[in-house]
Amino acid sequence: MDVFIGIDVACAKGKYLPLVICTLENGRLLPFPLASYPIKPPRGLGNARTLDDKVNQAFAEDVASYIETVCDAFHLSPIRIGIDSPLRPRDNHLNRRFAEQALDKAGISCYTTPSADDFRMIKAKGIAHLEAGKPIQNLPHAHQIFMLLGFALNERLSKVAECIEVYPHATVKQLGVADIHKSKGNQAELQLSAMSHYTGWPKTDDDWSQADNICLGPMHDRVDAYSAAWVASLPEQERISFGEPEKGDAIWIPDVKPISSTAANLPTKPNPIRKTKQAVSNIARQQACPACNQHLFKRWPLGWDAHAAHKCTGLIEGEPEARKKEFKRRFMSS
Repeated sequence: MDVFIGIDVACAKGKYLPLVICTLENGRLLPFPLASYPIKPPRGLGNARTLDDKVNQAFAEDVASYIETVCDAFHLSPIRIGIDSPLRPRDNHLNRRFAEQALDKAGISCYTTPSADDFRMIKAKGIAHLEAGKPIQNLPHAHQIFMLLGFALNERLSKVAECIEVYPHATVKQLGVADIHKSKGNQAELQLSAMSHYTGWPKTDDDWSQADNICLGPMHDRVDAYSAAWVASLPEQERISFGEPEKGDAIWIPDVKPISSTAANLPTKPNPIRKTKQAVSNIARQQACPACNQHLFKRWPLGWDAHAAHKCTGLIEGEPEARKKEFKRRFMSS
């Protein structure tokens, strides 16, 4: 069975690597319930250790071993891997990668990828910082160090399957659902619901009940990993590239239209790659609770979780967390 893999590159200490494996079945991109498997992906070792190339190479080897073990156990054949990280350093003669320049023109923010020369300086500064006994949380260039792990993953996993660079934030910009940070409220669920209109998952109550099980980690990390797998599942003619693929410098997103607020019950924008105030006003609309039809949300969907957990009379479950899951399954999948 052919499968497509998505990785949300993370090196936070003790955090399982968010990694999703999906297969296409009747036009639906279905993730495997990896969180319930006895074998787990490796845990991050933190920014300090990520400064060490040998540590990153060993981590990448562990990730490859994890993928190969799961695929061997279930007779799966990896076709393509979407990695949410630069795959290689920036060319020394460029100020910004071609892909990043294209994102700039589209109004999509992203961190600058350092060059190989820059990274030698970054690693030296980081090591000097740690040797001086300064706090790890103040490590210089903390928002770029994870890229070193991305480089190692690309180098090793390219031997498993084709690797492409993806950017989940650009994907949800394309879908028109990126105006609230993915970690706020139920924004990750809203983004996943928008994706489902193209991937066919999650749609049913049973699908949504499995959303917590596709990999380990917070919901927004799981959604990013699923997004990466989605892009990986698409043939090149169904993707948009930022940058110059022929030069090995491209970030890929799905070639799709933004989800309309009518179709998805989600906020949207006429142009998903421009920051506007319109999306905020779309969110700030009133809507009656779809479960009890008694509570009026003044800024739907803000506050849905508290209402579902404690006040909604249209739910069956009794415990707060179970009530929130029930609400999400029944009323946020379409």
